[in-house]
Amino acid sequence: MGKTIQIRIDESLANTLERIQKDVADDMKKRYGLSEVTIHGTLASQIVAAKLSGRKFLSFKIDKVGLNRGILKLI
Repeated sequence: MGKTIQIRIDESLANTLERIQKDVADDMKKRYGLSEVTIHGTLASQIVAAKLSGRKFLSFKIDKVGLNRGILKLI
C-alpha cells in the first residue's frame, strides 16, 4: 500500500471519491449479506488510481469484525 499524503483537491473530486466509497460499500453489503461495511479513507482513491493505471479487475478482501460487519481492503 502506498503512503498517505495530504493534498488540496477540488470539491467535485472529493464528492466523486465519496460516491465511489458509498457505491462500493453498498455493493459489498449486498454481495456478502453484511449490514455494515467500513471503507477507510484512501480506498476510493486507490480504486481510481488502479482504474486509471489500466487495471481491469480489482481484488478486495473483507476483514470480518462482527457477525454482519466488515472492513473492506483492496489487495
